[in-house]
Amino acid sequence: MTLTETPPDSAAADRDGSDMDPRIKQRREEVARARTRRRFGAIGAVGAVLVVCAGAWTVLHSPVLSVRHVTVVGAVHTPMSAVLATAAVSERPLVDVNTGAVARRLETLPWVARARVSRHWPDSLTVVVSERRAAAVVESPGHGDVVVDGAGRVLASVWAPAPAAVVLQSPAVPGRPGTVLGAAARPGLQVLRAVPSLLRRRVERIVVAADGNVSLALTGNVGVTLGPAVELPAKFEALVSVLVDVPPSAPEDVDVTVPDDPSTGPPPPPPGARRGPAPGPTVGSGPGAGARGPGRRGPR
Repeated sequence: MTLTETPPDSAAADRDGSDMDPRIKQRREEVARARTRRRFGAIGAVGAVLVVCAGAWTVLHSPVLSVRHVTVVGAVHTPMSAVLATAAVSERPLVDVNTGAVARRLETLPWVARARVSRHWPDSLTVVVSERRAAAVVESPGHGDVVVDGAGRVLASVWAPAPAAVVLQSPAVPGRPGTVLGAAARPGLQVLRAVPSLLRRRVERIVVAADGNVSLALTGNVGVTLGPAVELPAKFEALVSVLVDVPPSAPEDVDVTVPDDPSTGPPPPPPGARRGPAPGPTVGSGPGAGARGPGRRGPR
């Protein structure tokens, strides 16, 4: 029987380090220790970041950095209490306030056209609002009159309208503040926006009939028949020409339904009034006595 000696596995010897050079072994141990230190360093850094983030979150959501002061700029007709209630930011963490959402909520208030909200650390907000302009008073018998802007948005209820306010009368029944007048008032709103600056102080009332035709009442007992709310620039130009070139000396009605052919005449009788026969010439009277001439024409 023959016995054969097998030499030890060199790879196994390298693994257990029995035949490794001491300097190589020391270097490997240093590399392993450095790798371990880096691993623990990374874990520590991540932990530190988490601690800092948690601390920052806690501080930002603490009462110290909550909204305590709100400054409102530009609110003339909108009460401060309504702004604060609609904004709903009191005692909320300043970091959690969505300024865009707050601005959109404020723009639902009747008078507010635009709102801008900005935060100021550590505990303040500034709200800047641009309010709508009142353009007319809409009569609502039995419900109280309302103030509207040029787009027909109902701004507020009023019980004693200002003497200089333009009155808009239409079949549309106004709703609560913040709503918009119905389609029946649209012709009157178009006319309201189209009135030239030269006539703005003279317009007292805008009346929209059930068929959509529009008429005006001006100072000096002058009525204006506009007809449909179309060709408004041309109609107002014709009206200005009549009032400037041939100013009325008595109550009368100016018809500019056809802007190229304006005419004037006596004002129409009030609704329900009886119309008698047109008077003719009276025999034996003075020149022109008892007769009514044809309505005068405006300049062509």
